[in-house]
Amino acid sequence: MKNSTLVVIPTYNEKENLEKIVEAVKLQDVPADILVVDDNSPDGTGKIADHLCQKYSWVKVLHRTQKVGLGKAYVAGFKWGLGRGYKKLISMDADFSHPVEALSDMIETCASNTVALGSRYIKGGKIVGWNLERYLNSWGANLVTRTILQIRAKDTTAGFKCYPEQFLNKIDLDKIQSAGYAFQVEMLLLAQDNNFKIKEIPITFTDRVAGESKIQGELAKSAKIVFKLAIAKQSYRQFAKFAVVGAINTLVDWAVFYLLLLSTGVDTQLVKQIFKALSFMVSATSNYMMNRVWTFRSKDKKILQQALRFFTVALGGLVINQVIFYLITGLGHMADIYGLILATASATLWNFIFNKKWTFCES
Repeated sequence: MKNSTLVVIPTYNEKENLEKIVEAVKLQDVPADILVVDDNSPDGTGKIADHLCQKYSWVKVLHRTQKVGLGKAYVAGFKWGLGRGYKKLISMDADFSHPVEALSDMIETCASNTVALGSRYIKGGKIVGWNLERYLNSWGANLVTRTILQIRAKDTTAGFKCYPEQFLNKIDLDKIQSAGYAFQVEMLLLAQDNNFKIKEIPITFTDRVAGESKIQGELAKSAKIVFKLAIAKQSYRQFAKFAVVGAINTLVDWAVFYLLLLSTGVDTQLVKQIFKALSFMVSATSNYMMNRVWTFRSKDKKILQQALRFFTVALGGLVINQVIFYLITGLGHMADIYGLILATASATLWNFIFNKKWTFCES
């Protein structure tokens, strides 16, 4: 009977590791087949894969004519597996950096709505064989990626994952942008955006002891893909629009503030605080209309209720705006312009988050 799980192992010049990793997986006695996706390795890895395929019925081989990136290799392997009815598909390196001992937990954790991830950066996970520089590079890359893409997993660049067929069938594998190592990040982002759970399992990641690393030159390419993915996120596009609307209405806010000051000729702190509140509310009204129509393209017919939510958020922003402005100009005795800038920036961040999550959230 065919196993329901497929372990996809891309290879390029892995003759020193391939047979060992296959034998190691065999010793785990897990209900999984192995697919070796070889990119025409000049060192003869493909021939070793063919030999293993003849030796073991549960070892399969997919030969590709050229090396076009890790991500493309995985996509080819996943397509091959889905076409043959596998229910769970695992991405795994051939160099023993991913512990075969974790395969059983990976398979068990993976479910129809859950992607299992072998994590180095949760409690119980660790890295063996890296120097401080490489560790800091990896940790920093994870932090930046998690932050700008808003991925909830701790180990965003992890390559050891188990995907359910439901996830792989839901996304369009042909539209995966990443050919290289950023593929790992993009797959997590797609899982999260498509409402699949991501469950991390602690693993011990061991640096390769045989063969050559393929990561050289990939950092810059991966960074470009990550920022491209960030730009494509709806929340970033909305924030850009929100910022434009905010900039326009900031000018309205500041203009009203200074016009009130100039028209009265009064320059006490109390009067400035009152004028600041009035100018903020004028700009907030304009803000609501522009964000409803352009930023969030809201079709909610309950305009009054939505407007009340918007102004409730704006009221919170006003409190933040007033507090920051007073701290800068009143207690700090700094120029009004600094108070305006810092107060506006703080209120803008508050307003975007709560308007997106509450005011214009049309579930």
